[in-house]
Amino acid sequence: MNLFDTPAGFDEPLAMWMGCHRRIEKQLATLERLRRHLAEHGVDPEATSAAQAILRYFDKSAIHHHEDEELDLFPLLDRRIADATDLNAFRALRERLMREHERMAAAWARLRKPLQGIAEGIARPLDAGEIEAFRALYAEHIPAEDGALPEYARRYLTAEDMESLGRSMAARRGVPYLG
Repeated sequence: MNLFDTPAGFDEPLAMWMGCHRRIEKQLATLERLRRHLAEHGVDPEATSAAQAILRYFDKSAIHHHEDEELDLFPLLDRRIADATDLNAFRALRERLMREHERMAAAWARLRKPLQGIAEGIARPLDAGEIEAFRALYAEHIPAEDGALPEYARRYLTAEDMESLGRSMAARRGVPYLG
């Protein structure tokens, strides 16, 4: 029995990828709590620490996550899906998800500057509407990915494909693949 909630490794790339969604959701919740915290306590060490963690996540991990999809998972599925109906549905989903990635990047750019100030201990307002818009993008995006992509992967990707995906994800993060 495993008593700890350990994240999947690169040898389980889809489980790791889906785990990223849970971490994104946690960071989005922290972002909302930070906004409320600032209203009550101002920029204190707790707010600075939270802003730093949010910045680290969305400046690095979230970008890697989108790259995992756009550079590896999507092209791999596009090559492997054999059924014409599935392929057309996948391609429509991929286009939607990539448009959403662009909108997320733009929304993040609007939030990043005030967060950077807060991370440096400088009082900056966090716009509730901007936070809600950012959260809403992910609230639509994550279920769309979680709903279809794992099934496509299960049906069409080989063990070698999964290993290749895991190796690429590890390399992107500069860590060894321990498959």
